[in-house]
Amino acid sequence: MADNQDYMNNLIDQGSFDNNEVEAEMALLALCMRKDTAILGTVENRIEEGDFTDVRNRIIFNVISDMFLENKKIDRITVYAEIDRRGLADKAGGQRYVYRVGDQTAVSSAFNGYIDAIKERSSRTKLLNAVEDIRKKTLSGGLRSNEAVDYAIGEISRLRGVGETKGFEGMPDILKLTMNEITSELKDDSSGGKVKLGYPRLDSMLGGLRPGSLNILAARPSMGKSALAINMAANVASYQNPVAIFSLEMSKQEIASRLMSTFMNKPVSEIIYSHKMTDSDKKQIDHALEKLAEYPIFIDDNSDTNPITMKSKLQQLFAGPNKPRLVIIDYLQLMQSDKKTDNRVQEVGDISRGLKLMAKELNVPIICCAQLNRGSADRSDKRPTLTDLRDSGSIEQDADCVIFLYRDEYYKTDTANEAEGNIAEVIVAKNRHGSTGTVKVGWIGRYTKFRSIAETGSVP
Repeated sequence: MADNQDYMNNLIDQGSFDNNEVEAEMALLALCMRKDTAILGTVENRIEEGDFTDVRNRIIFNVISDMFLENKKIDRITVYAEIDRRGLADKAGGQRYVYRVGDQTAVSSAFNGYIDAIKERSSRTKLLNAVEDIRKKTLSGGLRSNEAVDYAIGEISRLRGVGETKGFEGMPDILKLTMNEITSELKDDSSGGKVKLGYPRLDSMLGGLRPGSLNILAARPSMGKSALAINMAANVASYQNPVAIFSLEMSKQEIASRLMSTFMNKPVSEIIYSHKMTDSDKKQIDHALEKLAEYPIFIDDNSDTNPITMKSKLQQLFAGPNKPRLVIIDYLQLMQSDKKTDNRVQEVGDISRGLKLMAKELNVPIICCAQLNRGSADRSDKRPTLTDLRDSGSIEQDADCVIFLYRDEYYKTDTANEAEGNIAEVIVAKNRHGSTGTVKVGWIGRYTKFRSIAETGSVP
């Protein structure tokens, strides 16, 4: 017990709060008692009752906030009267302390300084409380070590994500931003940060994937959604735009083999099955290795992952020179939620919501592959619809864009030779920032590759 107390004493000085910080609280409250603009500024900066270190100041701030909402006159006299009416006079330090706060020397020009001092102390306190909470949960044995790490990352990330909101902006400022974006796209200088996937008709329909967007690529099993996602990754990376791939189904080597095959006149798998390599094969492999080595693609094939661990790994990537322009996750239903629940629908909903928040916070587009239920397979027209998304309606709700992949020959027994190419439909069923519709692409099954229709005349 004594060891725990010594630990906390070392962690944070609990004897008393810094006088300057308490005085900053009193000065801010004094301004709030004198000017409505100070109260508005405090709200805009997201100062809350819990941000005050002194319990007396918390009570005073809470009462001032309530009185402001009720449009009551606010000064030291009326504030104390309301505190007394609520039976909180003793907890608030009595009339003498409330009046002392009201008479505190406070300078309007120092308002931001008071806010910064309060928020800094509050952030440090929340961080230290989170550290102690993580410590207790770890020592209690209630969490396994990997669960404790995920929990710790989640708590620290949550604190880091708490920031200021910009609030309302007037039309002149909004129109300036809008015109800048339009001009940028007309010049095609990185399309305002948007990412093109290398399929011209699809890119035209989507307008490029916007930073912070969650985009679902869904299909029935073995329809080719992983192949399409990998093709998109290669197209983006070919322009030296870094791509991060979380593969929960295929290994890094499998993905690399598929990518290599797109640069060869014979798939890697055929060379492996033949148990021999000709001089021509060797040259093709060397060519593929040389090309792919230039692609900034980063792959994580850990199957035991969730949005929190993904975010942690991405933040490490963002901290280096290869900041991803696109993140691909294959696929959603194989992911685990950091929140333990027996309800799979709720769990998948938590995951999709977590991915959307991650996309916004990291300001990067995410393509997440997803599996469809059997609903489409039982219909005469087997093209998927939004109701076919498996496990959760919240996937559709959270997604900015939902794309389905459909190949008609998938359901036929007399399929044509896929080496010659078949037609696949990329169906944009939901698009918050553009139009919906269907784009046809060529599917070359031998190479697990999708190509624009204009290019399908020959095998790469």
